Amino acid sequence: MNKFLSLLFLLFASLQLWAQENSADSKEFKISTGIGLASATENIKSPGSDIWMEFDYKALKNFSIAMEFEGMKYKRPGFGPDIPGLKNEAIIHDNNFSFLIKYHFPTTKKLSFDVASGWTFCVTQSEYYAFKTDSSSISWFPNVTSFSSYKIPFLGEASYFISKKLDVIARAKYNLDSENKGDAYSVSVGLSLRL
Repeated sequence: MNKFLSLLFLLFASLQLWAQENSADSKEFKISTGIGLASATENIKSPGSDIWMEFDYKALKNFSIAMEFEGMKYKRPGFGPDIPGLKNEAIIHDNNFSFLIKYHFPTTKKLSFDVASGWTFCVTQSEYYAFKTDSSSISWFPNVTSFSSYKIPFLGEASYFISKKLDVIARAKYNLDSENKGDAYSVSVGLSLRL
């Protein structure tokens, strides 16, 4: 019995040391930011800009949790008739706040690939000209509307190690709208700083 307990203690102690060594290597905090193009899947007039910032904590060797803030801007057709000298378009601003769980594929030291999904709260604002018509005239005025929705993000990311603290990132993100208010996607490049 003593040999069994000694062996069990030795196994437990070696597992604890192994876990501490692996967790010390795998724990990492990164701040990433980037710019790119954003668009929607339905009723789109032209793509626009995408800017994002992400805080990523790698707690396990292949998994991390991330908090991301993303601002997307693109154009959709307007809601009224075409009038000379006035652009009949709606400028859409998607402000996304995401919680992501990332999986890091085991790869080489220089190049890494990640996939992520989670939950996004999106506040969408639309800037457009609203039109009023009566029997003799048409008038228009600027208008802004806002609504919120929940989305399911799907993120694919490739990182290239350029120094001990800095990576270059290329990524694509698709935000699936769970309330059928319109999906949006973005492609971008960025930098990641390891702390």
